[in-house]
Amino acid sequence: MDLVKGVRVPERAYRIVLWLVSIVFAGFIIGLGNLVIGDLPIVEQQSYSKPFARTPEQVRIDGELRAIAARTGQIDDRLEIDRLQLDQAQKASTNGRDTFRAWIETRTATTNPGQDAELLARTRELEQLKANERELETTIAALENERLPLEQKASALRTRDSQIEQNAAPARERAMFWRELRIFGLRLLITLPMLAAATWLVVKKRQSDHWPLARGFVLAAVFVFFVELVPYLPSYGGYVRYAVGILLTFAAGHFLIKNMRVYLARRQEVEAQAEEERRRHVTHDEAFKKMAAKVCPGCDRPIATTGEAESNFCVHCGMTLFDHCRQCDARKMAFFRYCMTCGTPAETSAPAKVQPAPA
Repeated sequence: MDLVKGVRVPERAYRIVLWLVSIVFAGFIIGLGNLVIGDLPIVEQQSYSKPFARTPEQVRIDGELRAIAARTGQIDDRLEIDRLQLDQAQKASTNGRDTFRAWIETRTATTNPGQDAELLARTRELEQLKANERELETTIAALENERLPLEQKASALRTRDSQIEQNAAPARERAMFWRELRIFGLRLLITLPMLAAATWLVVKKRQSDHWPLARGFVLAAVFVFFVELVPYLPSYGGYVRYAVGILLTFAAGHFLIKNMRVYLARRQEVEAQAEEERRRHVTHDEAFKKMAAKVCPGCDRPIATTGEAESNFCVHCGMTLFDHCRQCDARKMAFFRYCMTCGTPAETSAPAKVQPAPA
């Protein structure tokens, strides 16, 4: 089968180049479309993408929360300092008591009346240390008592702000939806004409000499549809997207089923014709491609073989697949224009004879 690879090498290269032209052309169209479509949300954002304005009550709440946060910060700073001072006062008081106990034990042992004045002084010093400790504890308690209502008020203000946000959520969601719908409408305004033009090109211009350029436009339109339009399709909780998916799938299925029926009807008409008539509808290059794929050029069914027996005819439609040269009797493909052994033209030979395969 290596002799029936298909079309000519330059023709294959030419087709590849034309595909490259289509892809490059589609790339430039996609780039231009991205610039145009990409600027559409910017136009919308200039008017609609600003943060939603807070209500006057929320502005008042924000001001009160800032004032509470500032006052709470001041209280926390003072509490930190006072707690450090309290810790130092407690340590000083503890050390004073230990020193006083040791001194009392010494005085009891000596029973010196001259130390009574010093006893009074040490007692007053110890009482002063405890007084400092109690004063700091009182200050800390007052600060904590002042801080607690501030925290409660801040919590109430945040709860009120959250309630206002929840009440405003439906209106904001509607505003966001209409904004997305406007963006989608602008994108659809550009994408829909491209899709319509692409559909017209596929239906009317597939056999045109400029089809490679038209094919590039079709590829660009398909890309723009699936990348630049479908992701921005409003969802409505998924209903719209699923509905559009169902419609597209139904349309594609209907198109494929219709074309398959037309194809099968055409194949039946062709198979009902005489072999010479059918052979005239098969091009040389098309026959080479199908034979290389082991498919009958007449009915597109696989070429059936049994063991090592040679398949000279299609078992489905009866088309001659292989015959023998009239000049040298070499077995050759029936679509060869010249014998590959002696070069005799197939058109000038007598009716082809097909020799049975050896048993």
